[in-house]
Amino acid sequence: MTSESPAMATAPVPEPEPQPELSTAAARRQDEERKTALRIIRNELRLLWRDPPPYLRPGPEPVTDPFHWEVVIDGPAGTPYAGGTFPVDIQLPAAGYPFVRPKVTFKTLVYHPNIDEEGNMVLDAESWSYATKLRGLLTGFVSVLYDPLLDYPINYDIAEQYAYDYERYEAEARAWTREFSSAPVVSHYPPNAVVGRTPPAVPHFPATAARRRAEAEARRRAAAAAASSGSGESLWRRVIGYIQSWSPYRLLHTD
Repeated sequence: MTSESPAMATAPVPEPEPQPELSTAAARRQDEERKTALRIIRNELRLLWRDPPPYLRPGPEPVTDPFHWEVVIDGPAGTPYAGGTFPVDIQLPAAGYPFVRPKVTFKTLVYHPNIDEEGNMVLDAESWSYATKLRGLLTGFVSVLYDPLLDYPINYDIAEQYAYDYERYEAEARAWTREFSSAPVVSHYPPNAVVGRTPPAVPHFPATAARRRAEAEARRRAAAAAASSGSGESLWRRVIGYIQSWSPYRLLHTD
């Protein structure tokens, strides 16, 4: 085994660069921003659990730090995530909220076009504004579990599989849900919360499922037509197939 050279062994550890101190005015402004953010967050939390959105409930621990806490998403019915329990970490900016978007991270692995291996969900650029509020953001996360945003994929392989081989995507997503997100999580409800709320039926789920199947079938037909012919006729078939996939009759009668 080789020994370290004297130069390496005695190399001094560089001192951290001193950080500039905030001026009195800047420190006062930062403190006011934190107090404002704290007031808004506490109010939003109170309203969130007074009337929780479907499939969303508090985390297992009481909230001791309003800027960092946890929620639990129960996999929405009608999706390969149904039956899964998805703890989600919420970090809110101490300064700048609600104008700065919170950081929301899934704590288990999720097989989804919009969720990466670190648990980050990528939404469209307009998914957050100062008027969105936590309820709107978290409801959006539940919605994207049900109906992925294929225009904003972070995992392109899964997005392509969802678009062209939905059955395989569904099987993989169910398997990941069973493996990584099947452990039960008991929520710690704050005093003002609605305890044990059963998620209501969501009327648009069947219609959305029918649209999804119709779109997948249209894409499969278009891919087959493009592979068999490079003529303009195949493009025309693709356009017609796309229009037919959005037909109200097709949506109502898709099995």
